[in-house]
Amino acid sequence: ETGLAVAAADVSVAALRQSDEVFITSTAGGIMPVTMIDGVPVADGKVGAITRRLMAIYWQKHEDPAWSSPVRSLNTPGLRPGKSTA
Repeated sequence: ETGLAVAAADVSVAALRQSDEVFITSTAGGIMPVTMIDGVPVADGKVGAITRRLMAIYWQKHEDPAWSSPVRSLNTPGLRPGKSTA
């Protein structure tokens, strides 16, 4: 979909510091830009174009019912942690 080549690999801090862009990902946070490492800016210290593009794609998918499922709040009456609603 993006045309970007990807690979899973261990990356050194030195390599991160020399990168044009750095981001981290999580289920809850999506794509999160890293603009500083140990107080030193990554590249120009701004969110890069690829990171912005991936963030936009992530949030589009996040809002698309074909790609996401709602999670009921634990504050829902009658629902207790560890109890199934099925």
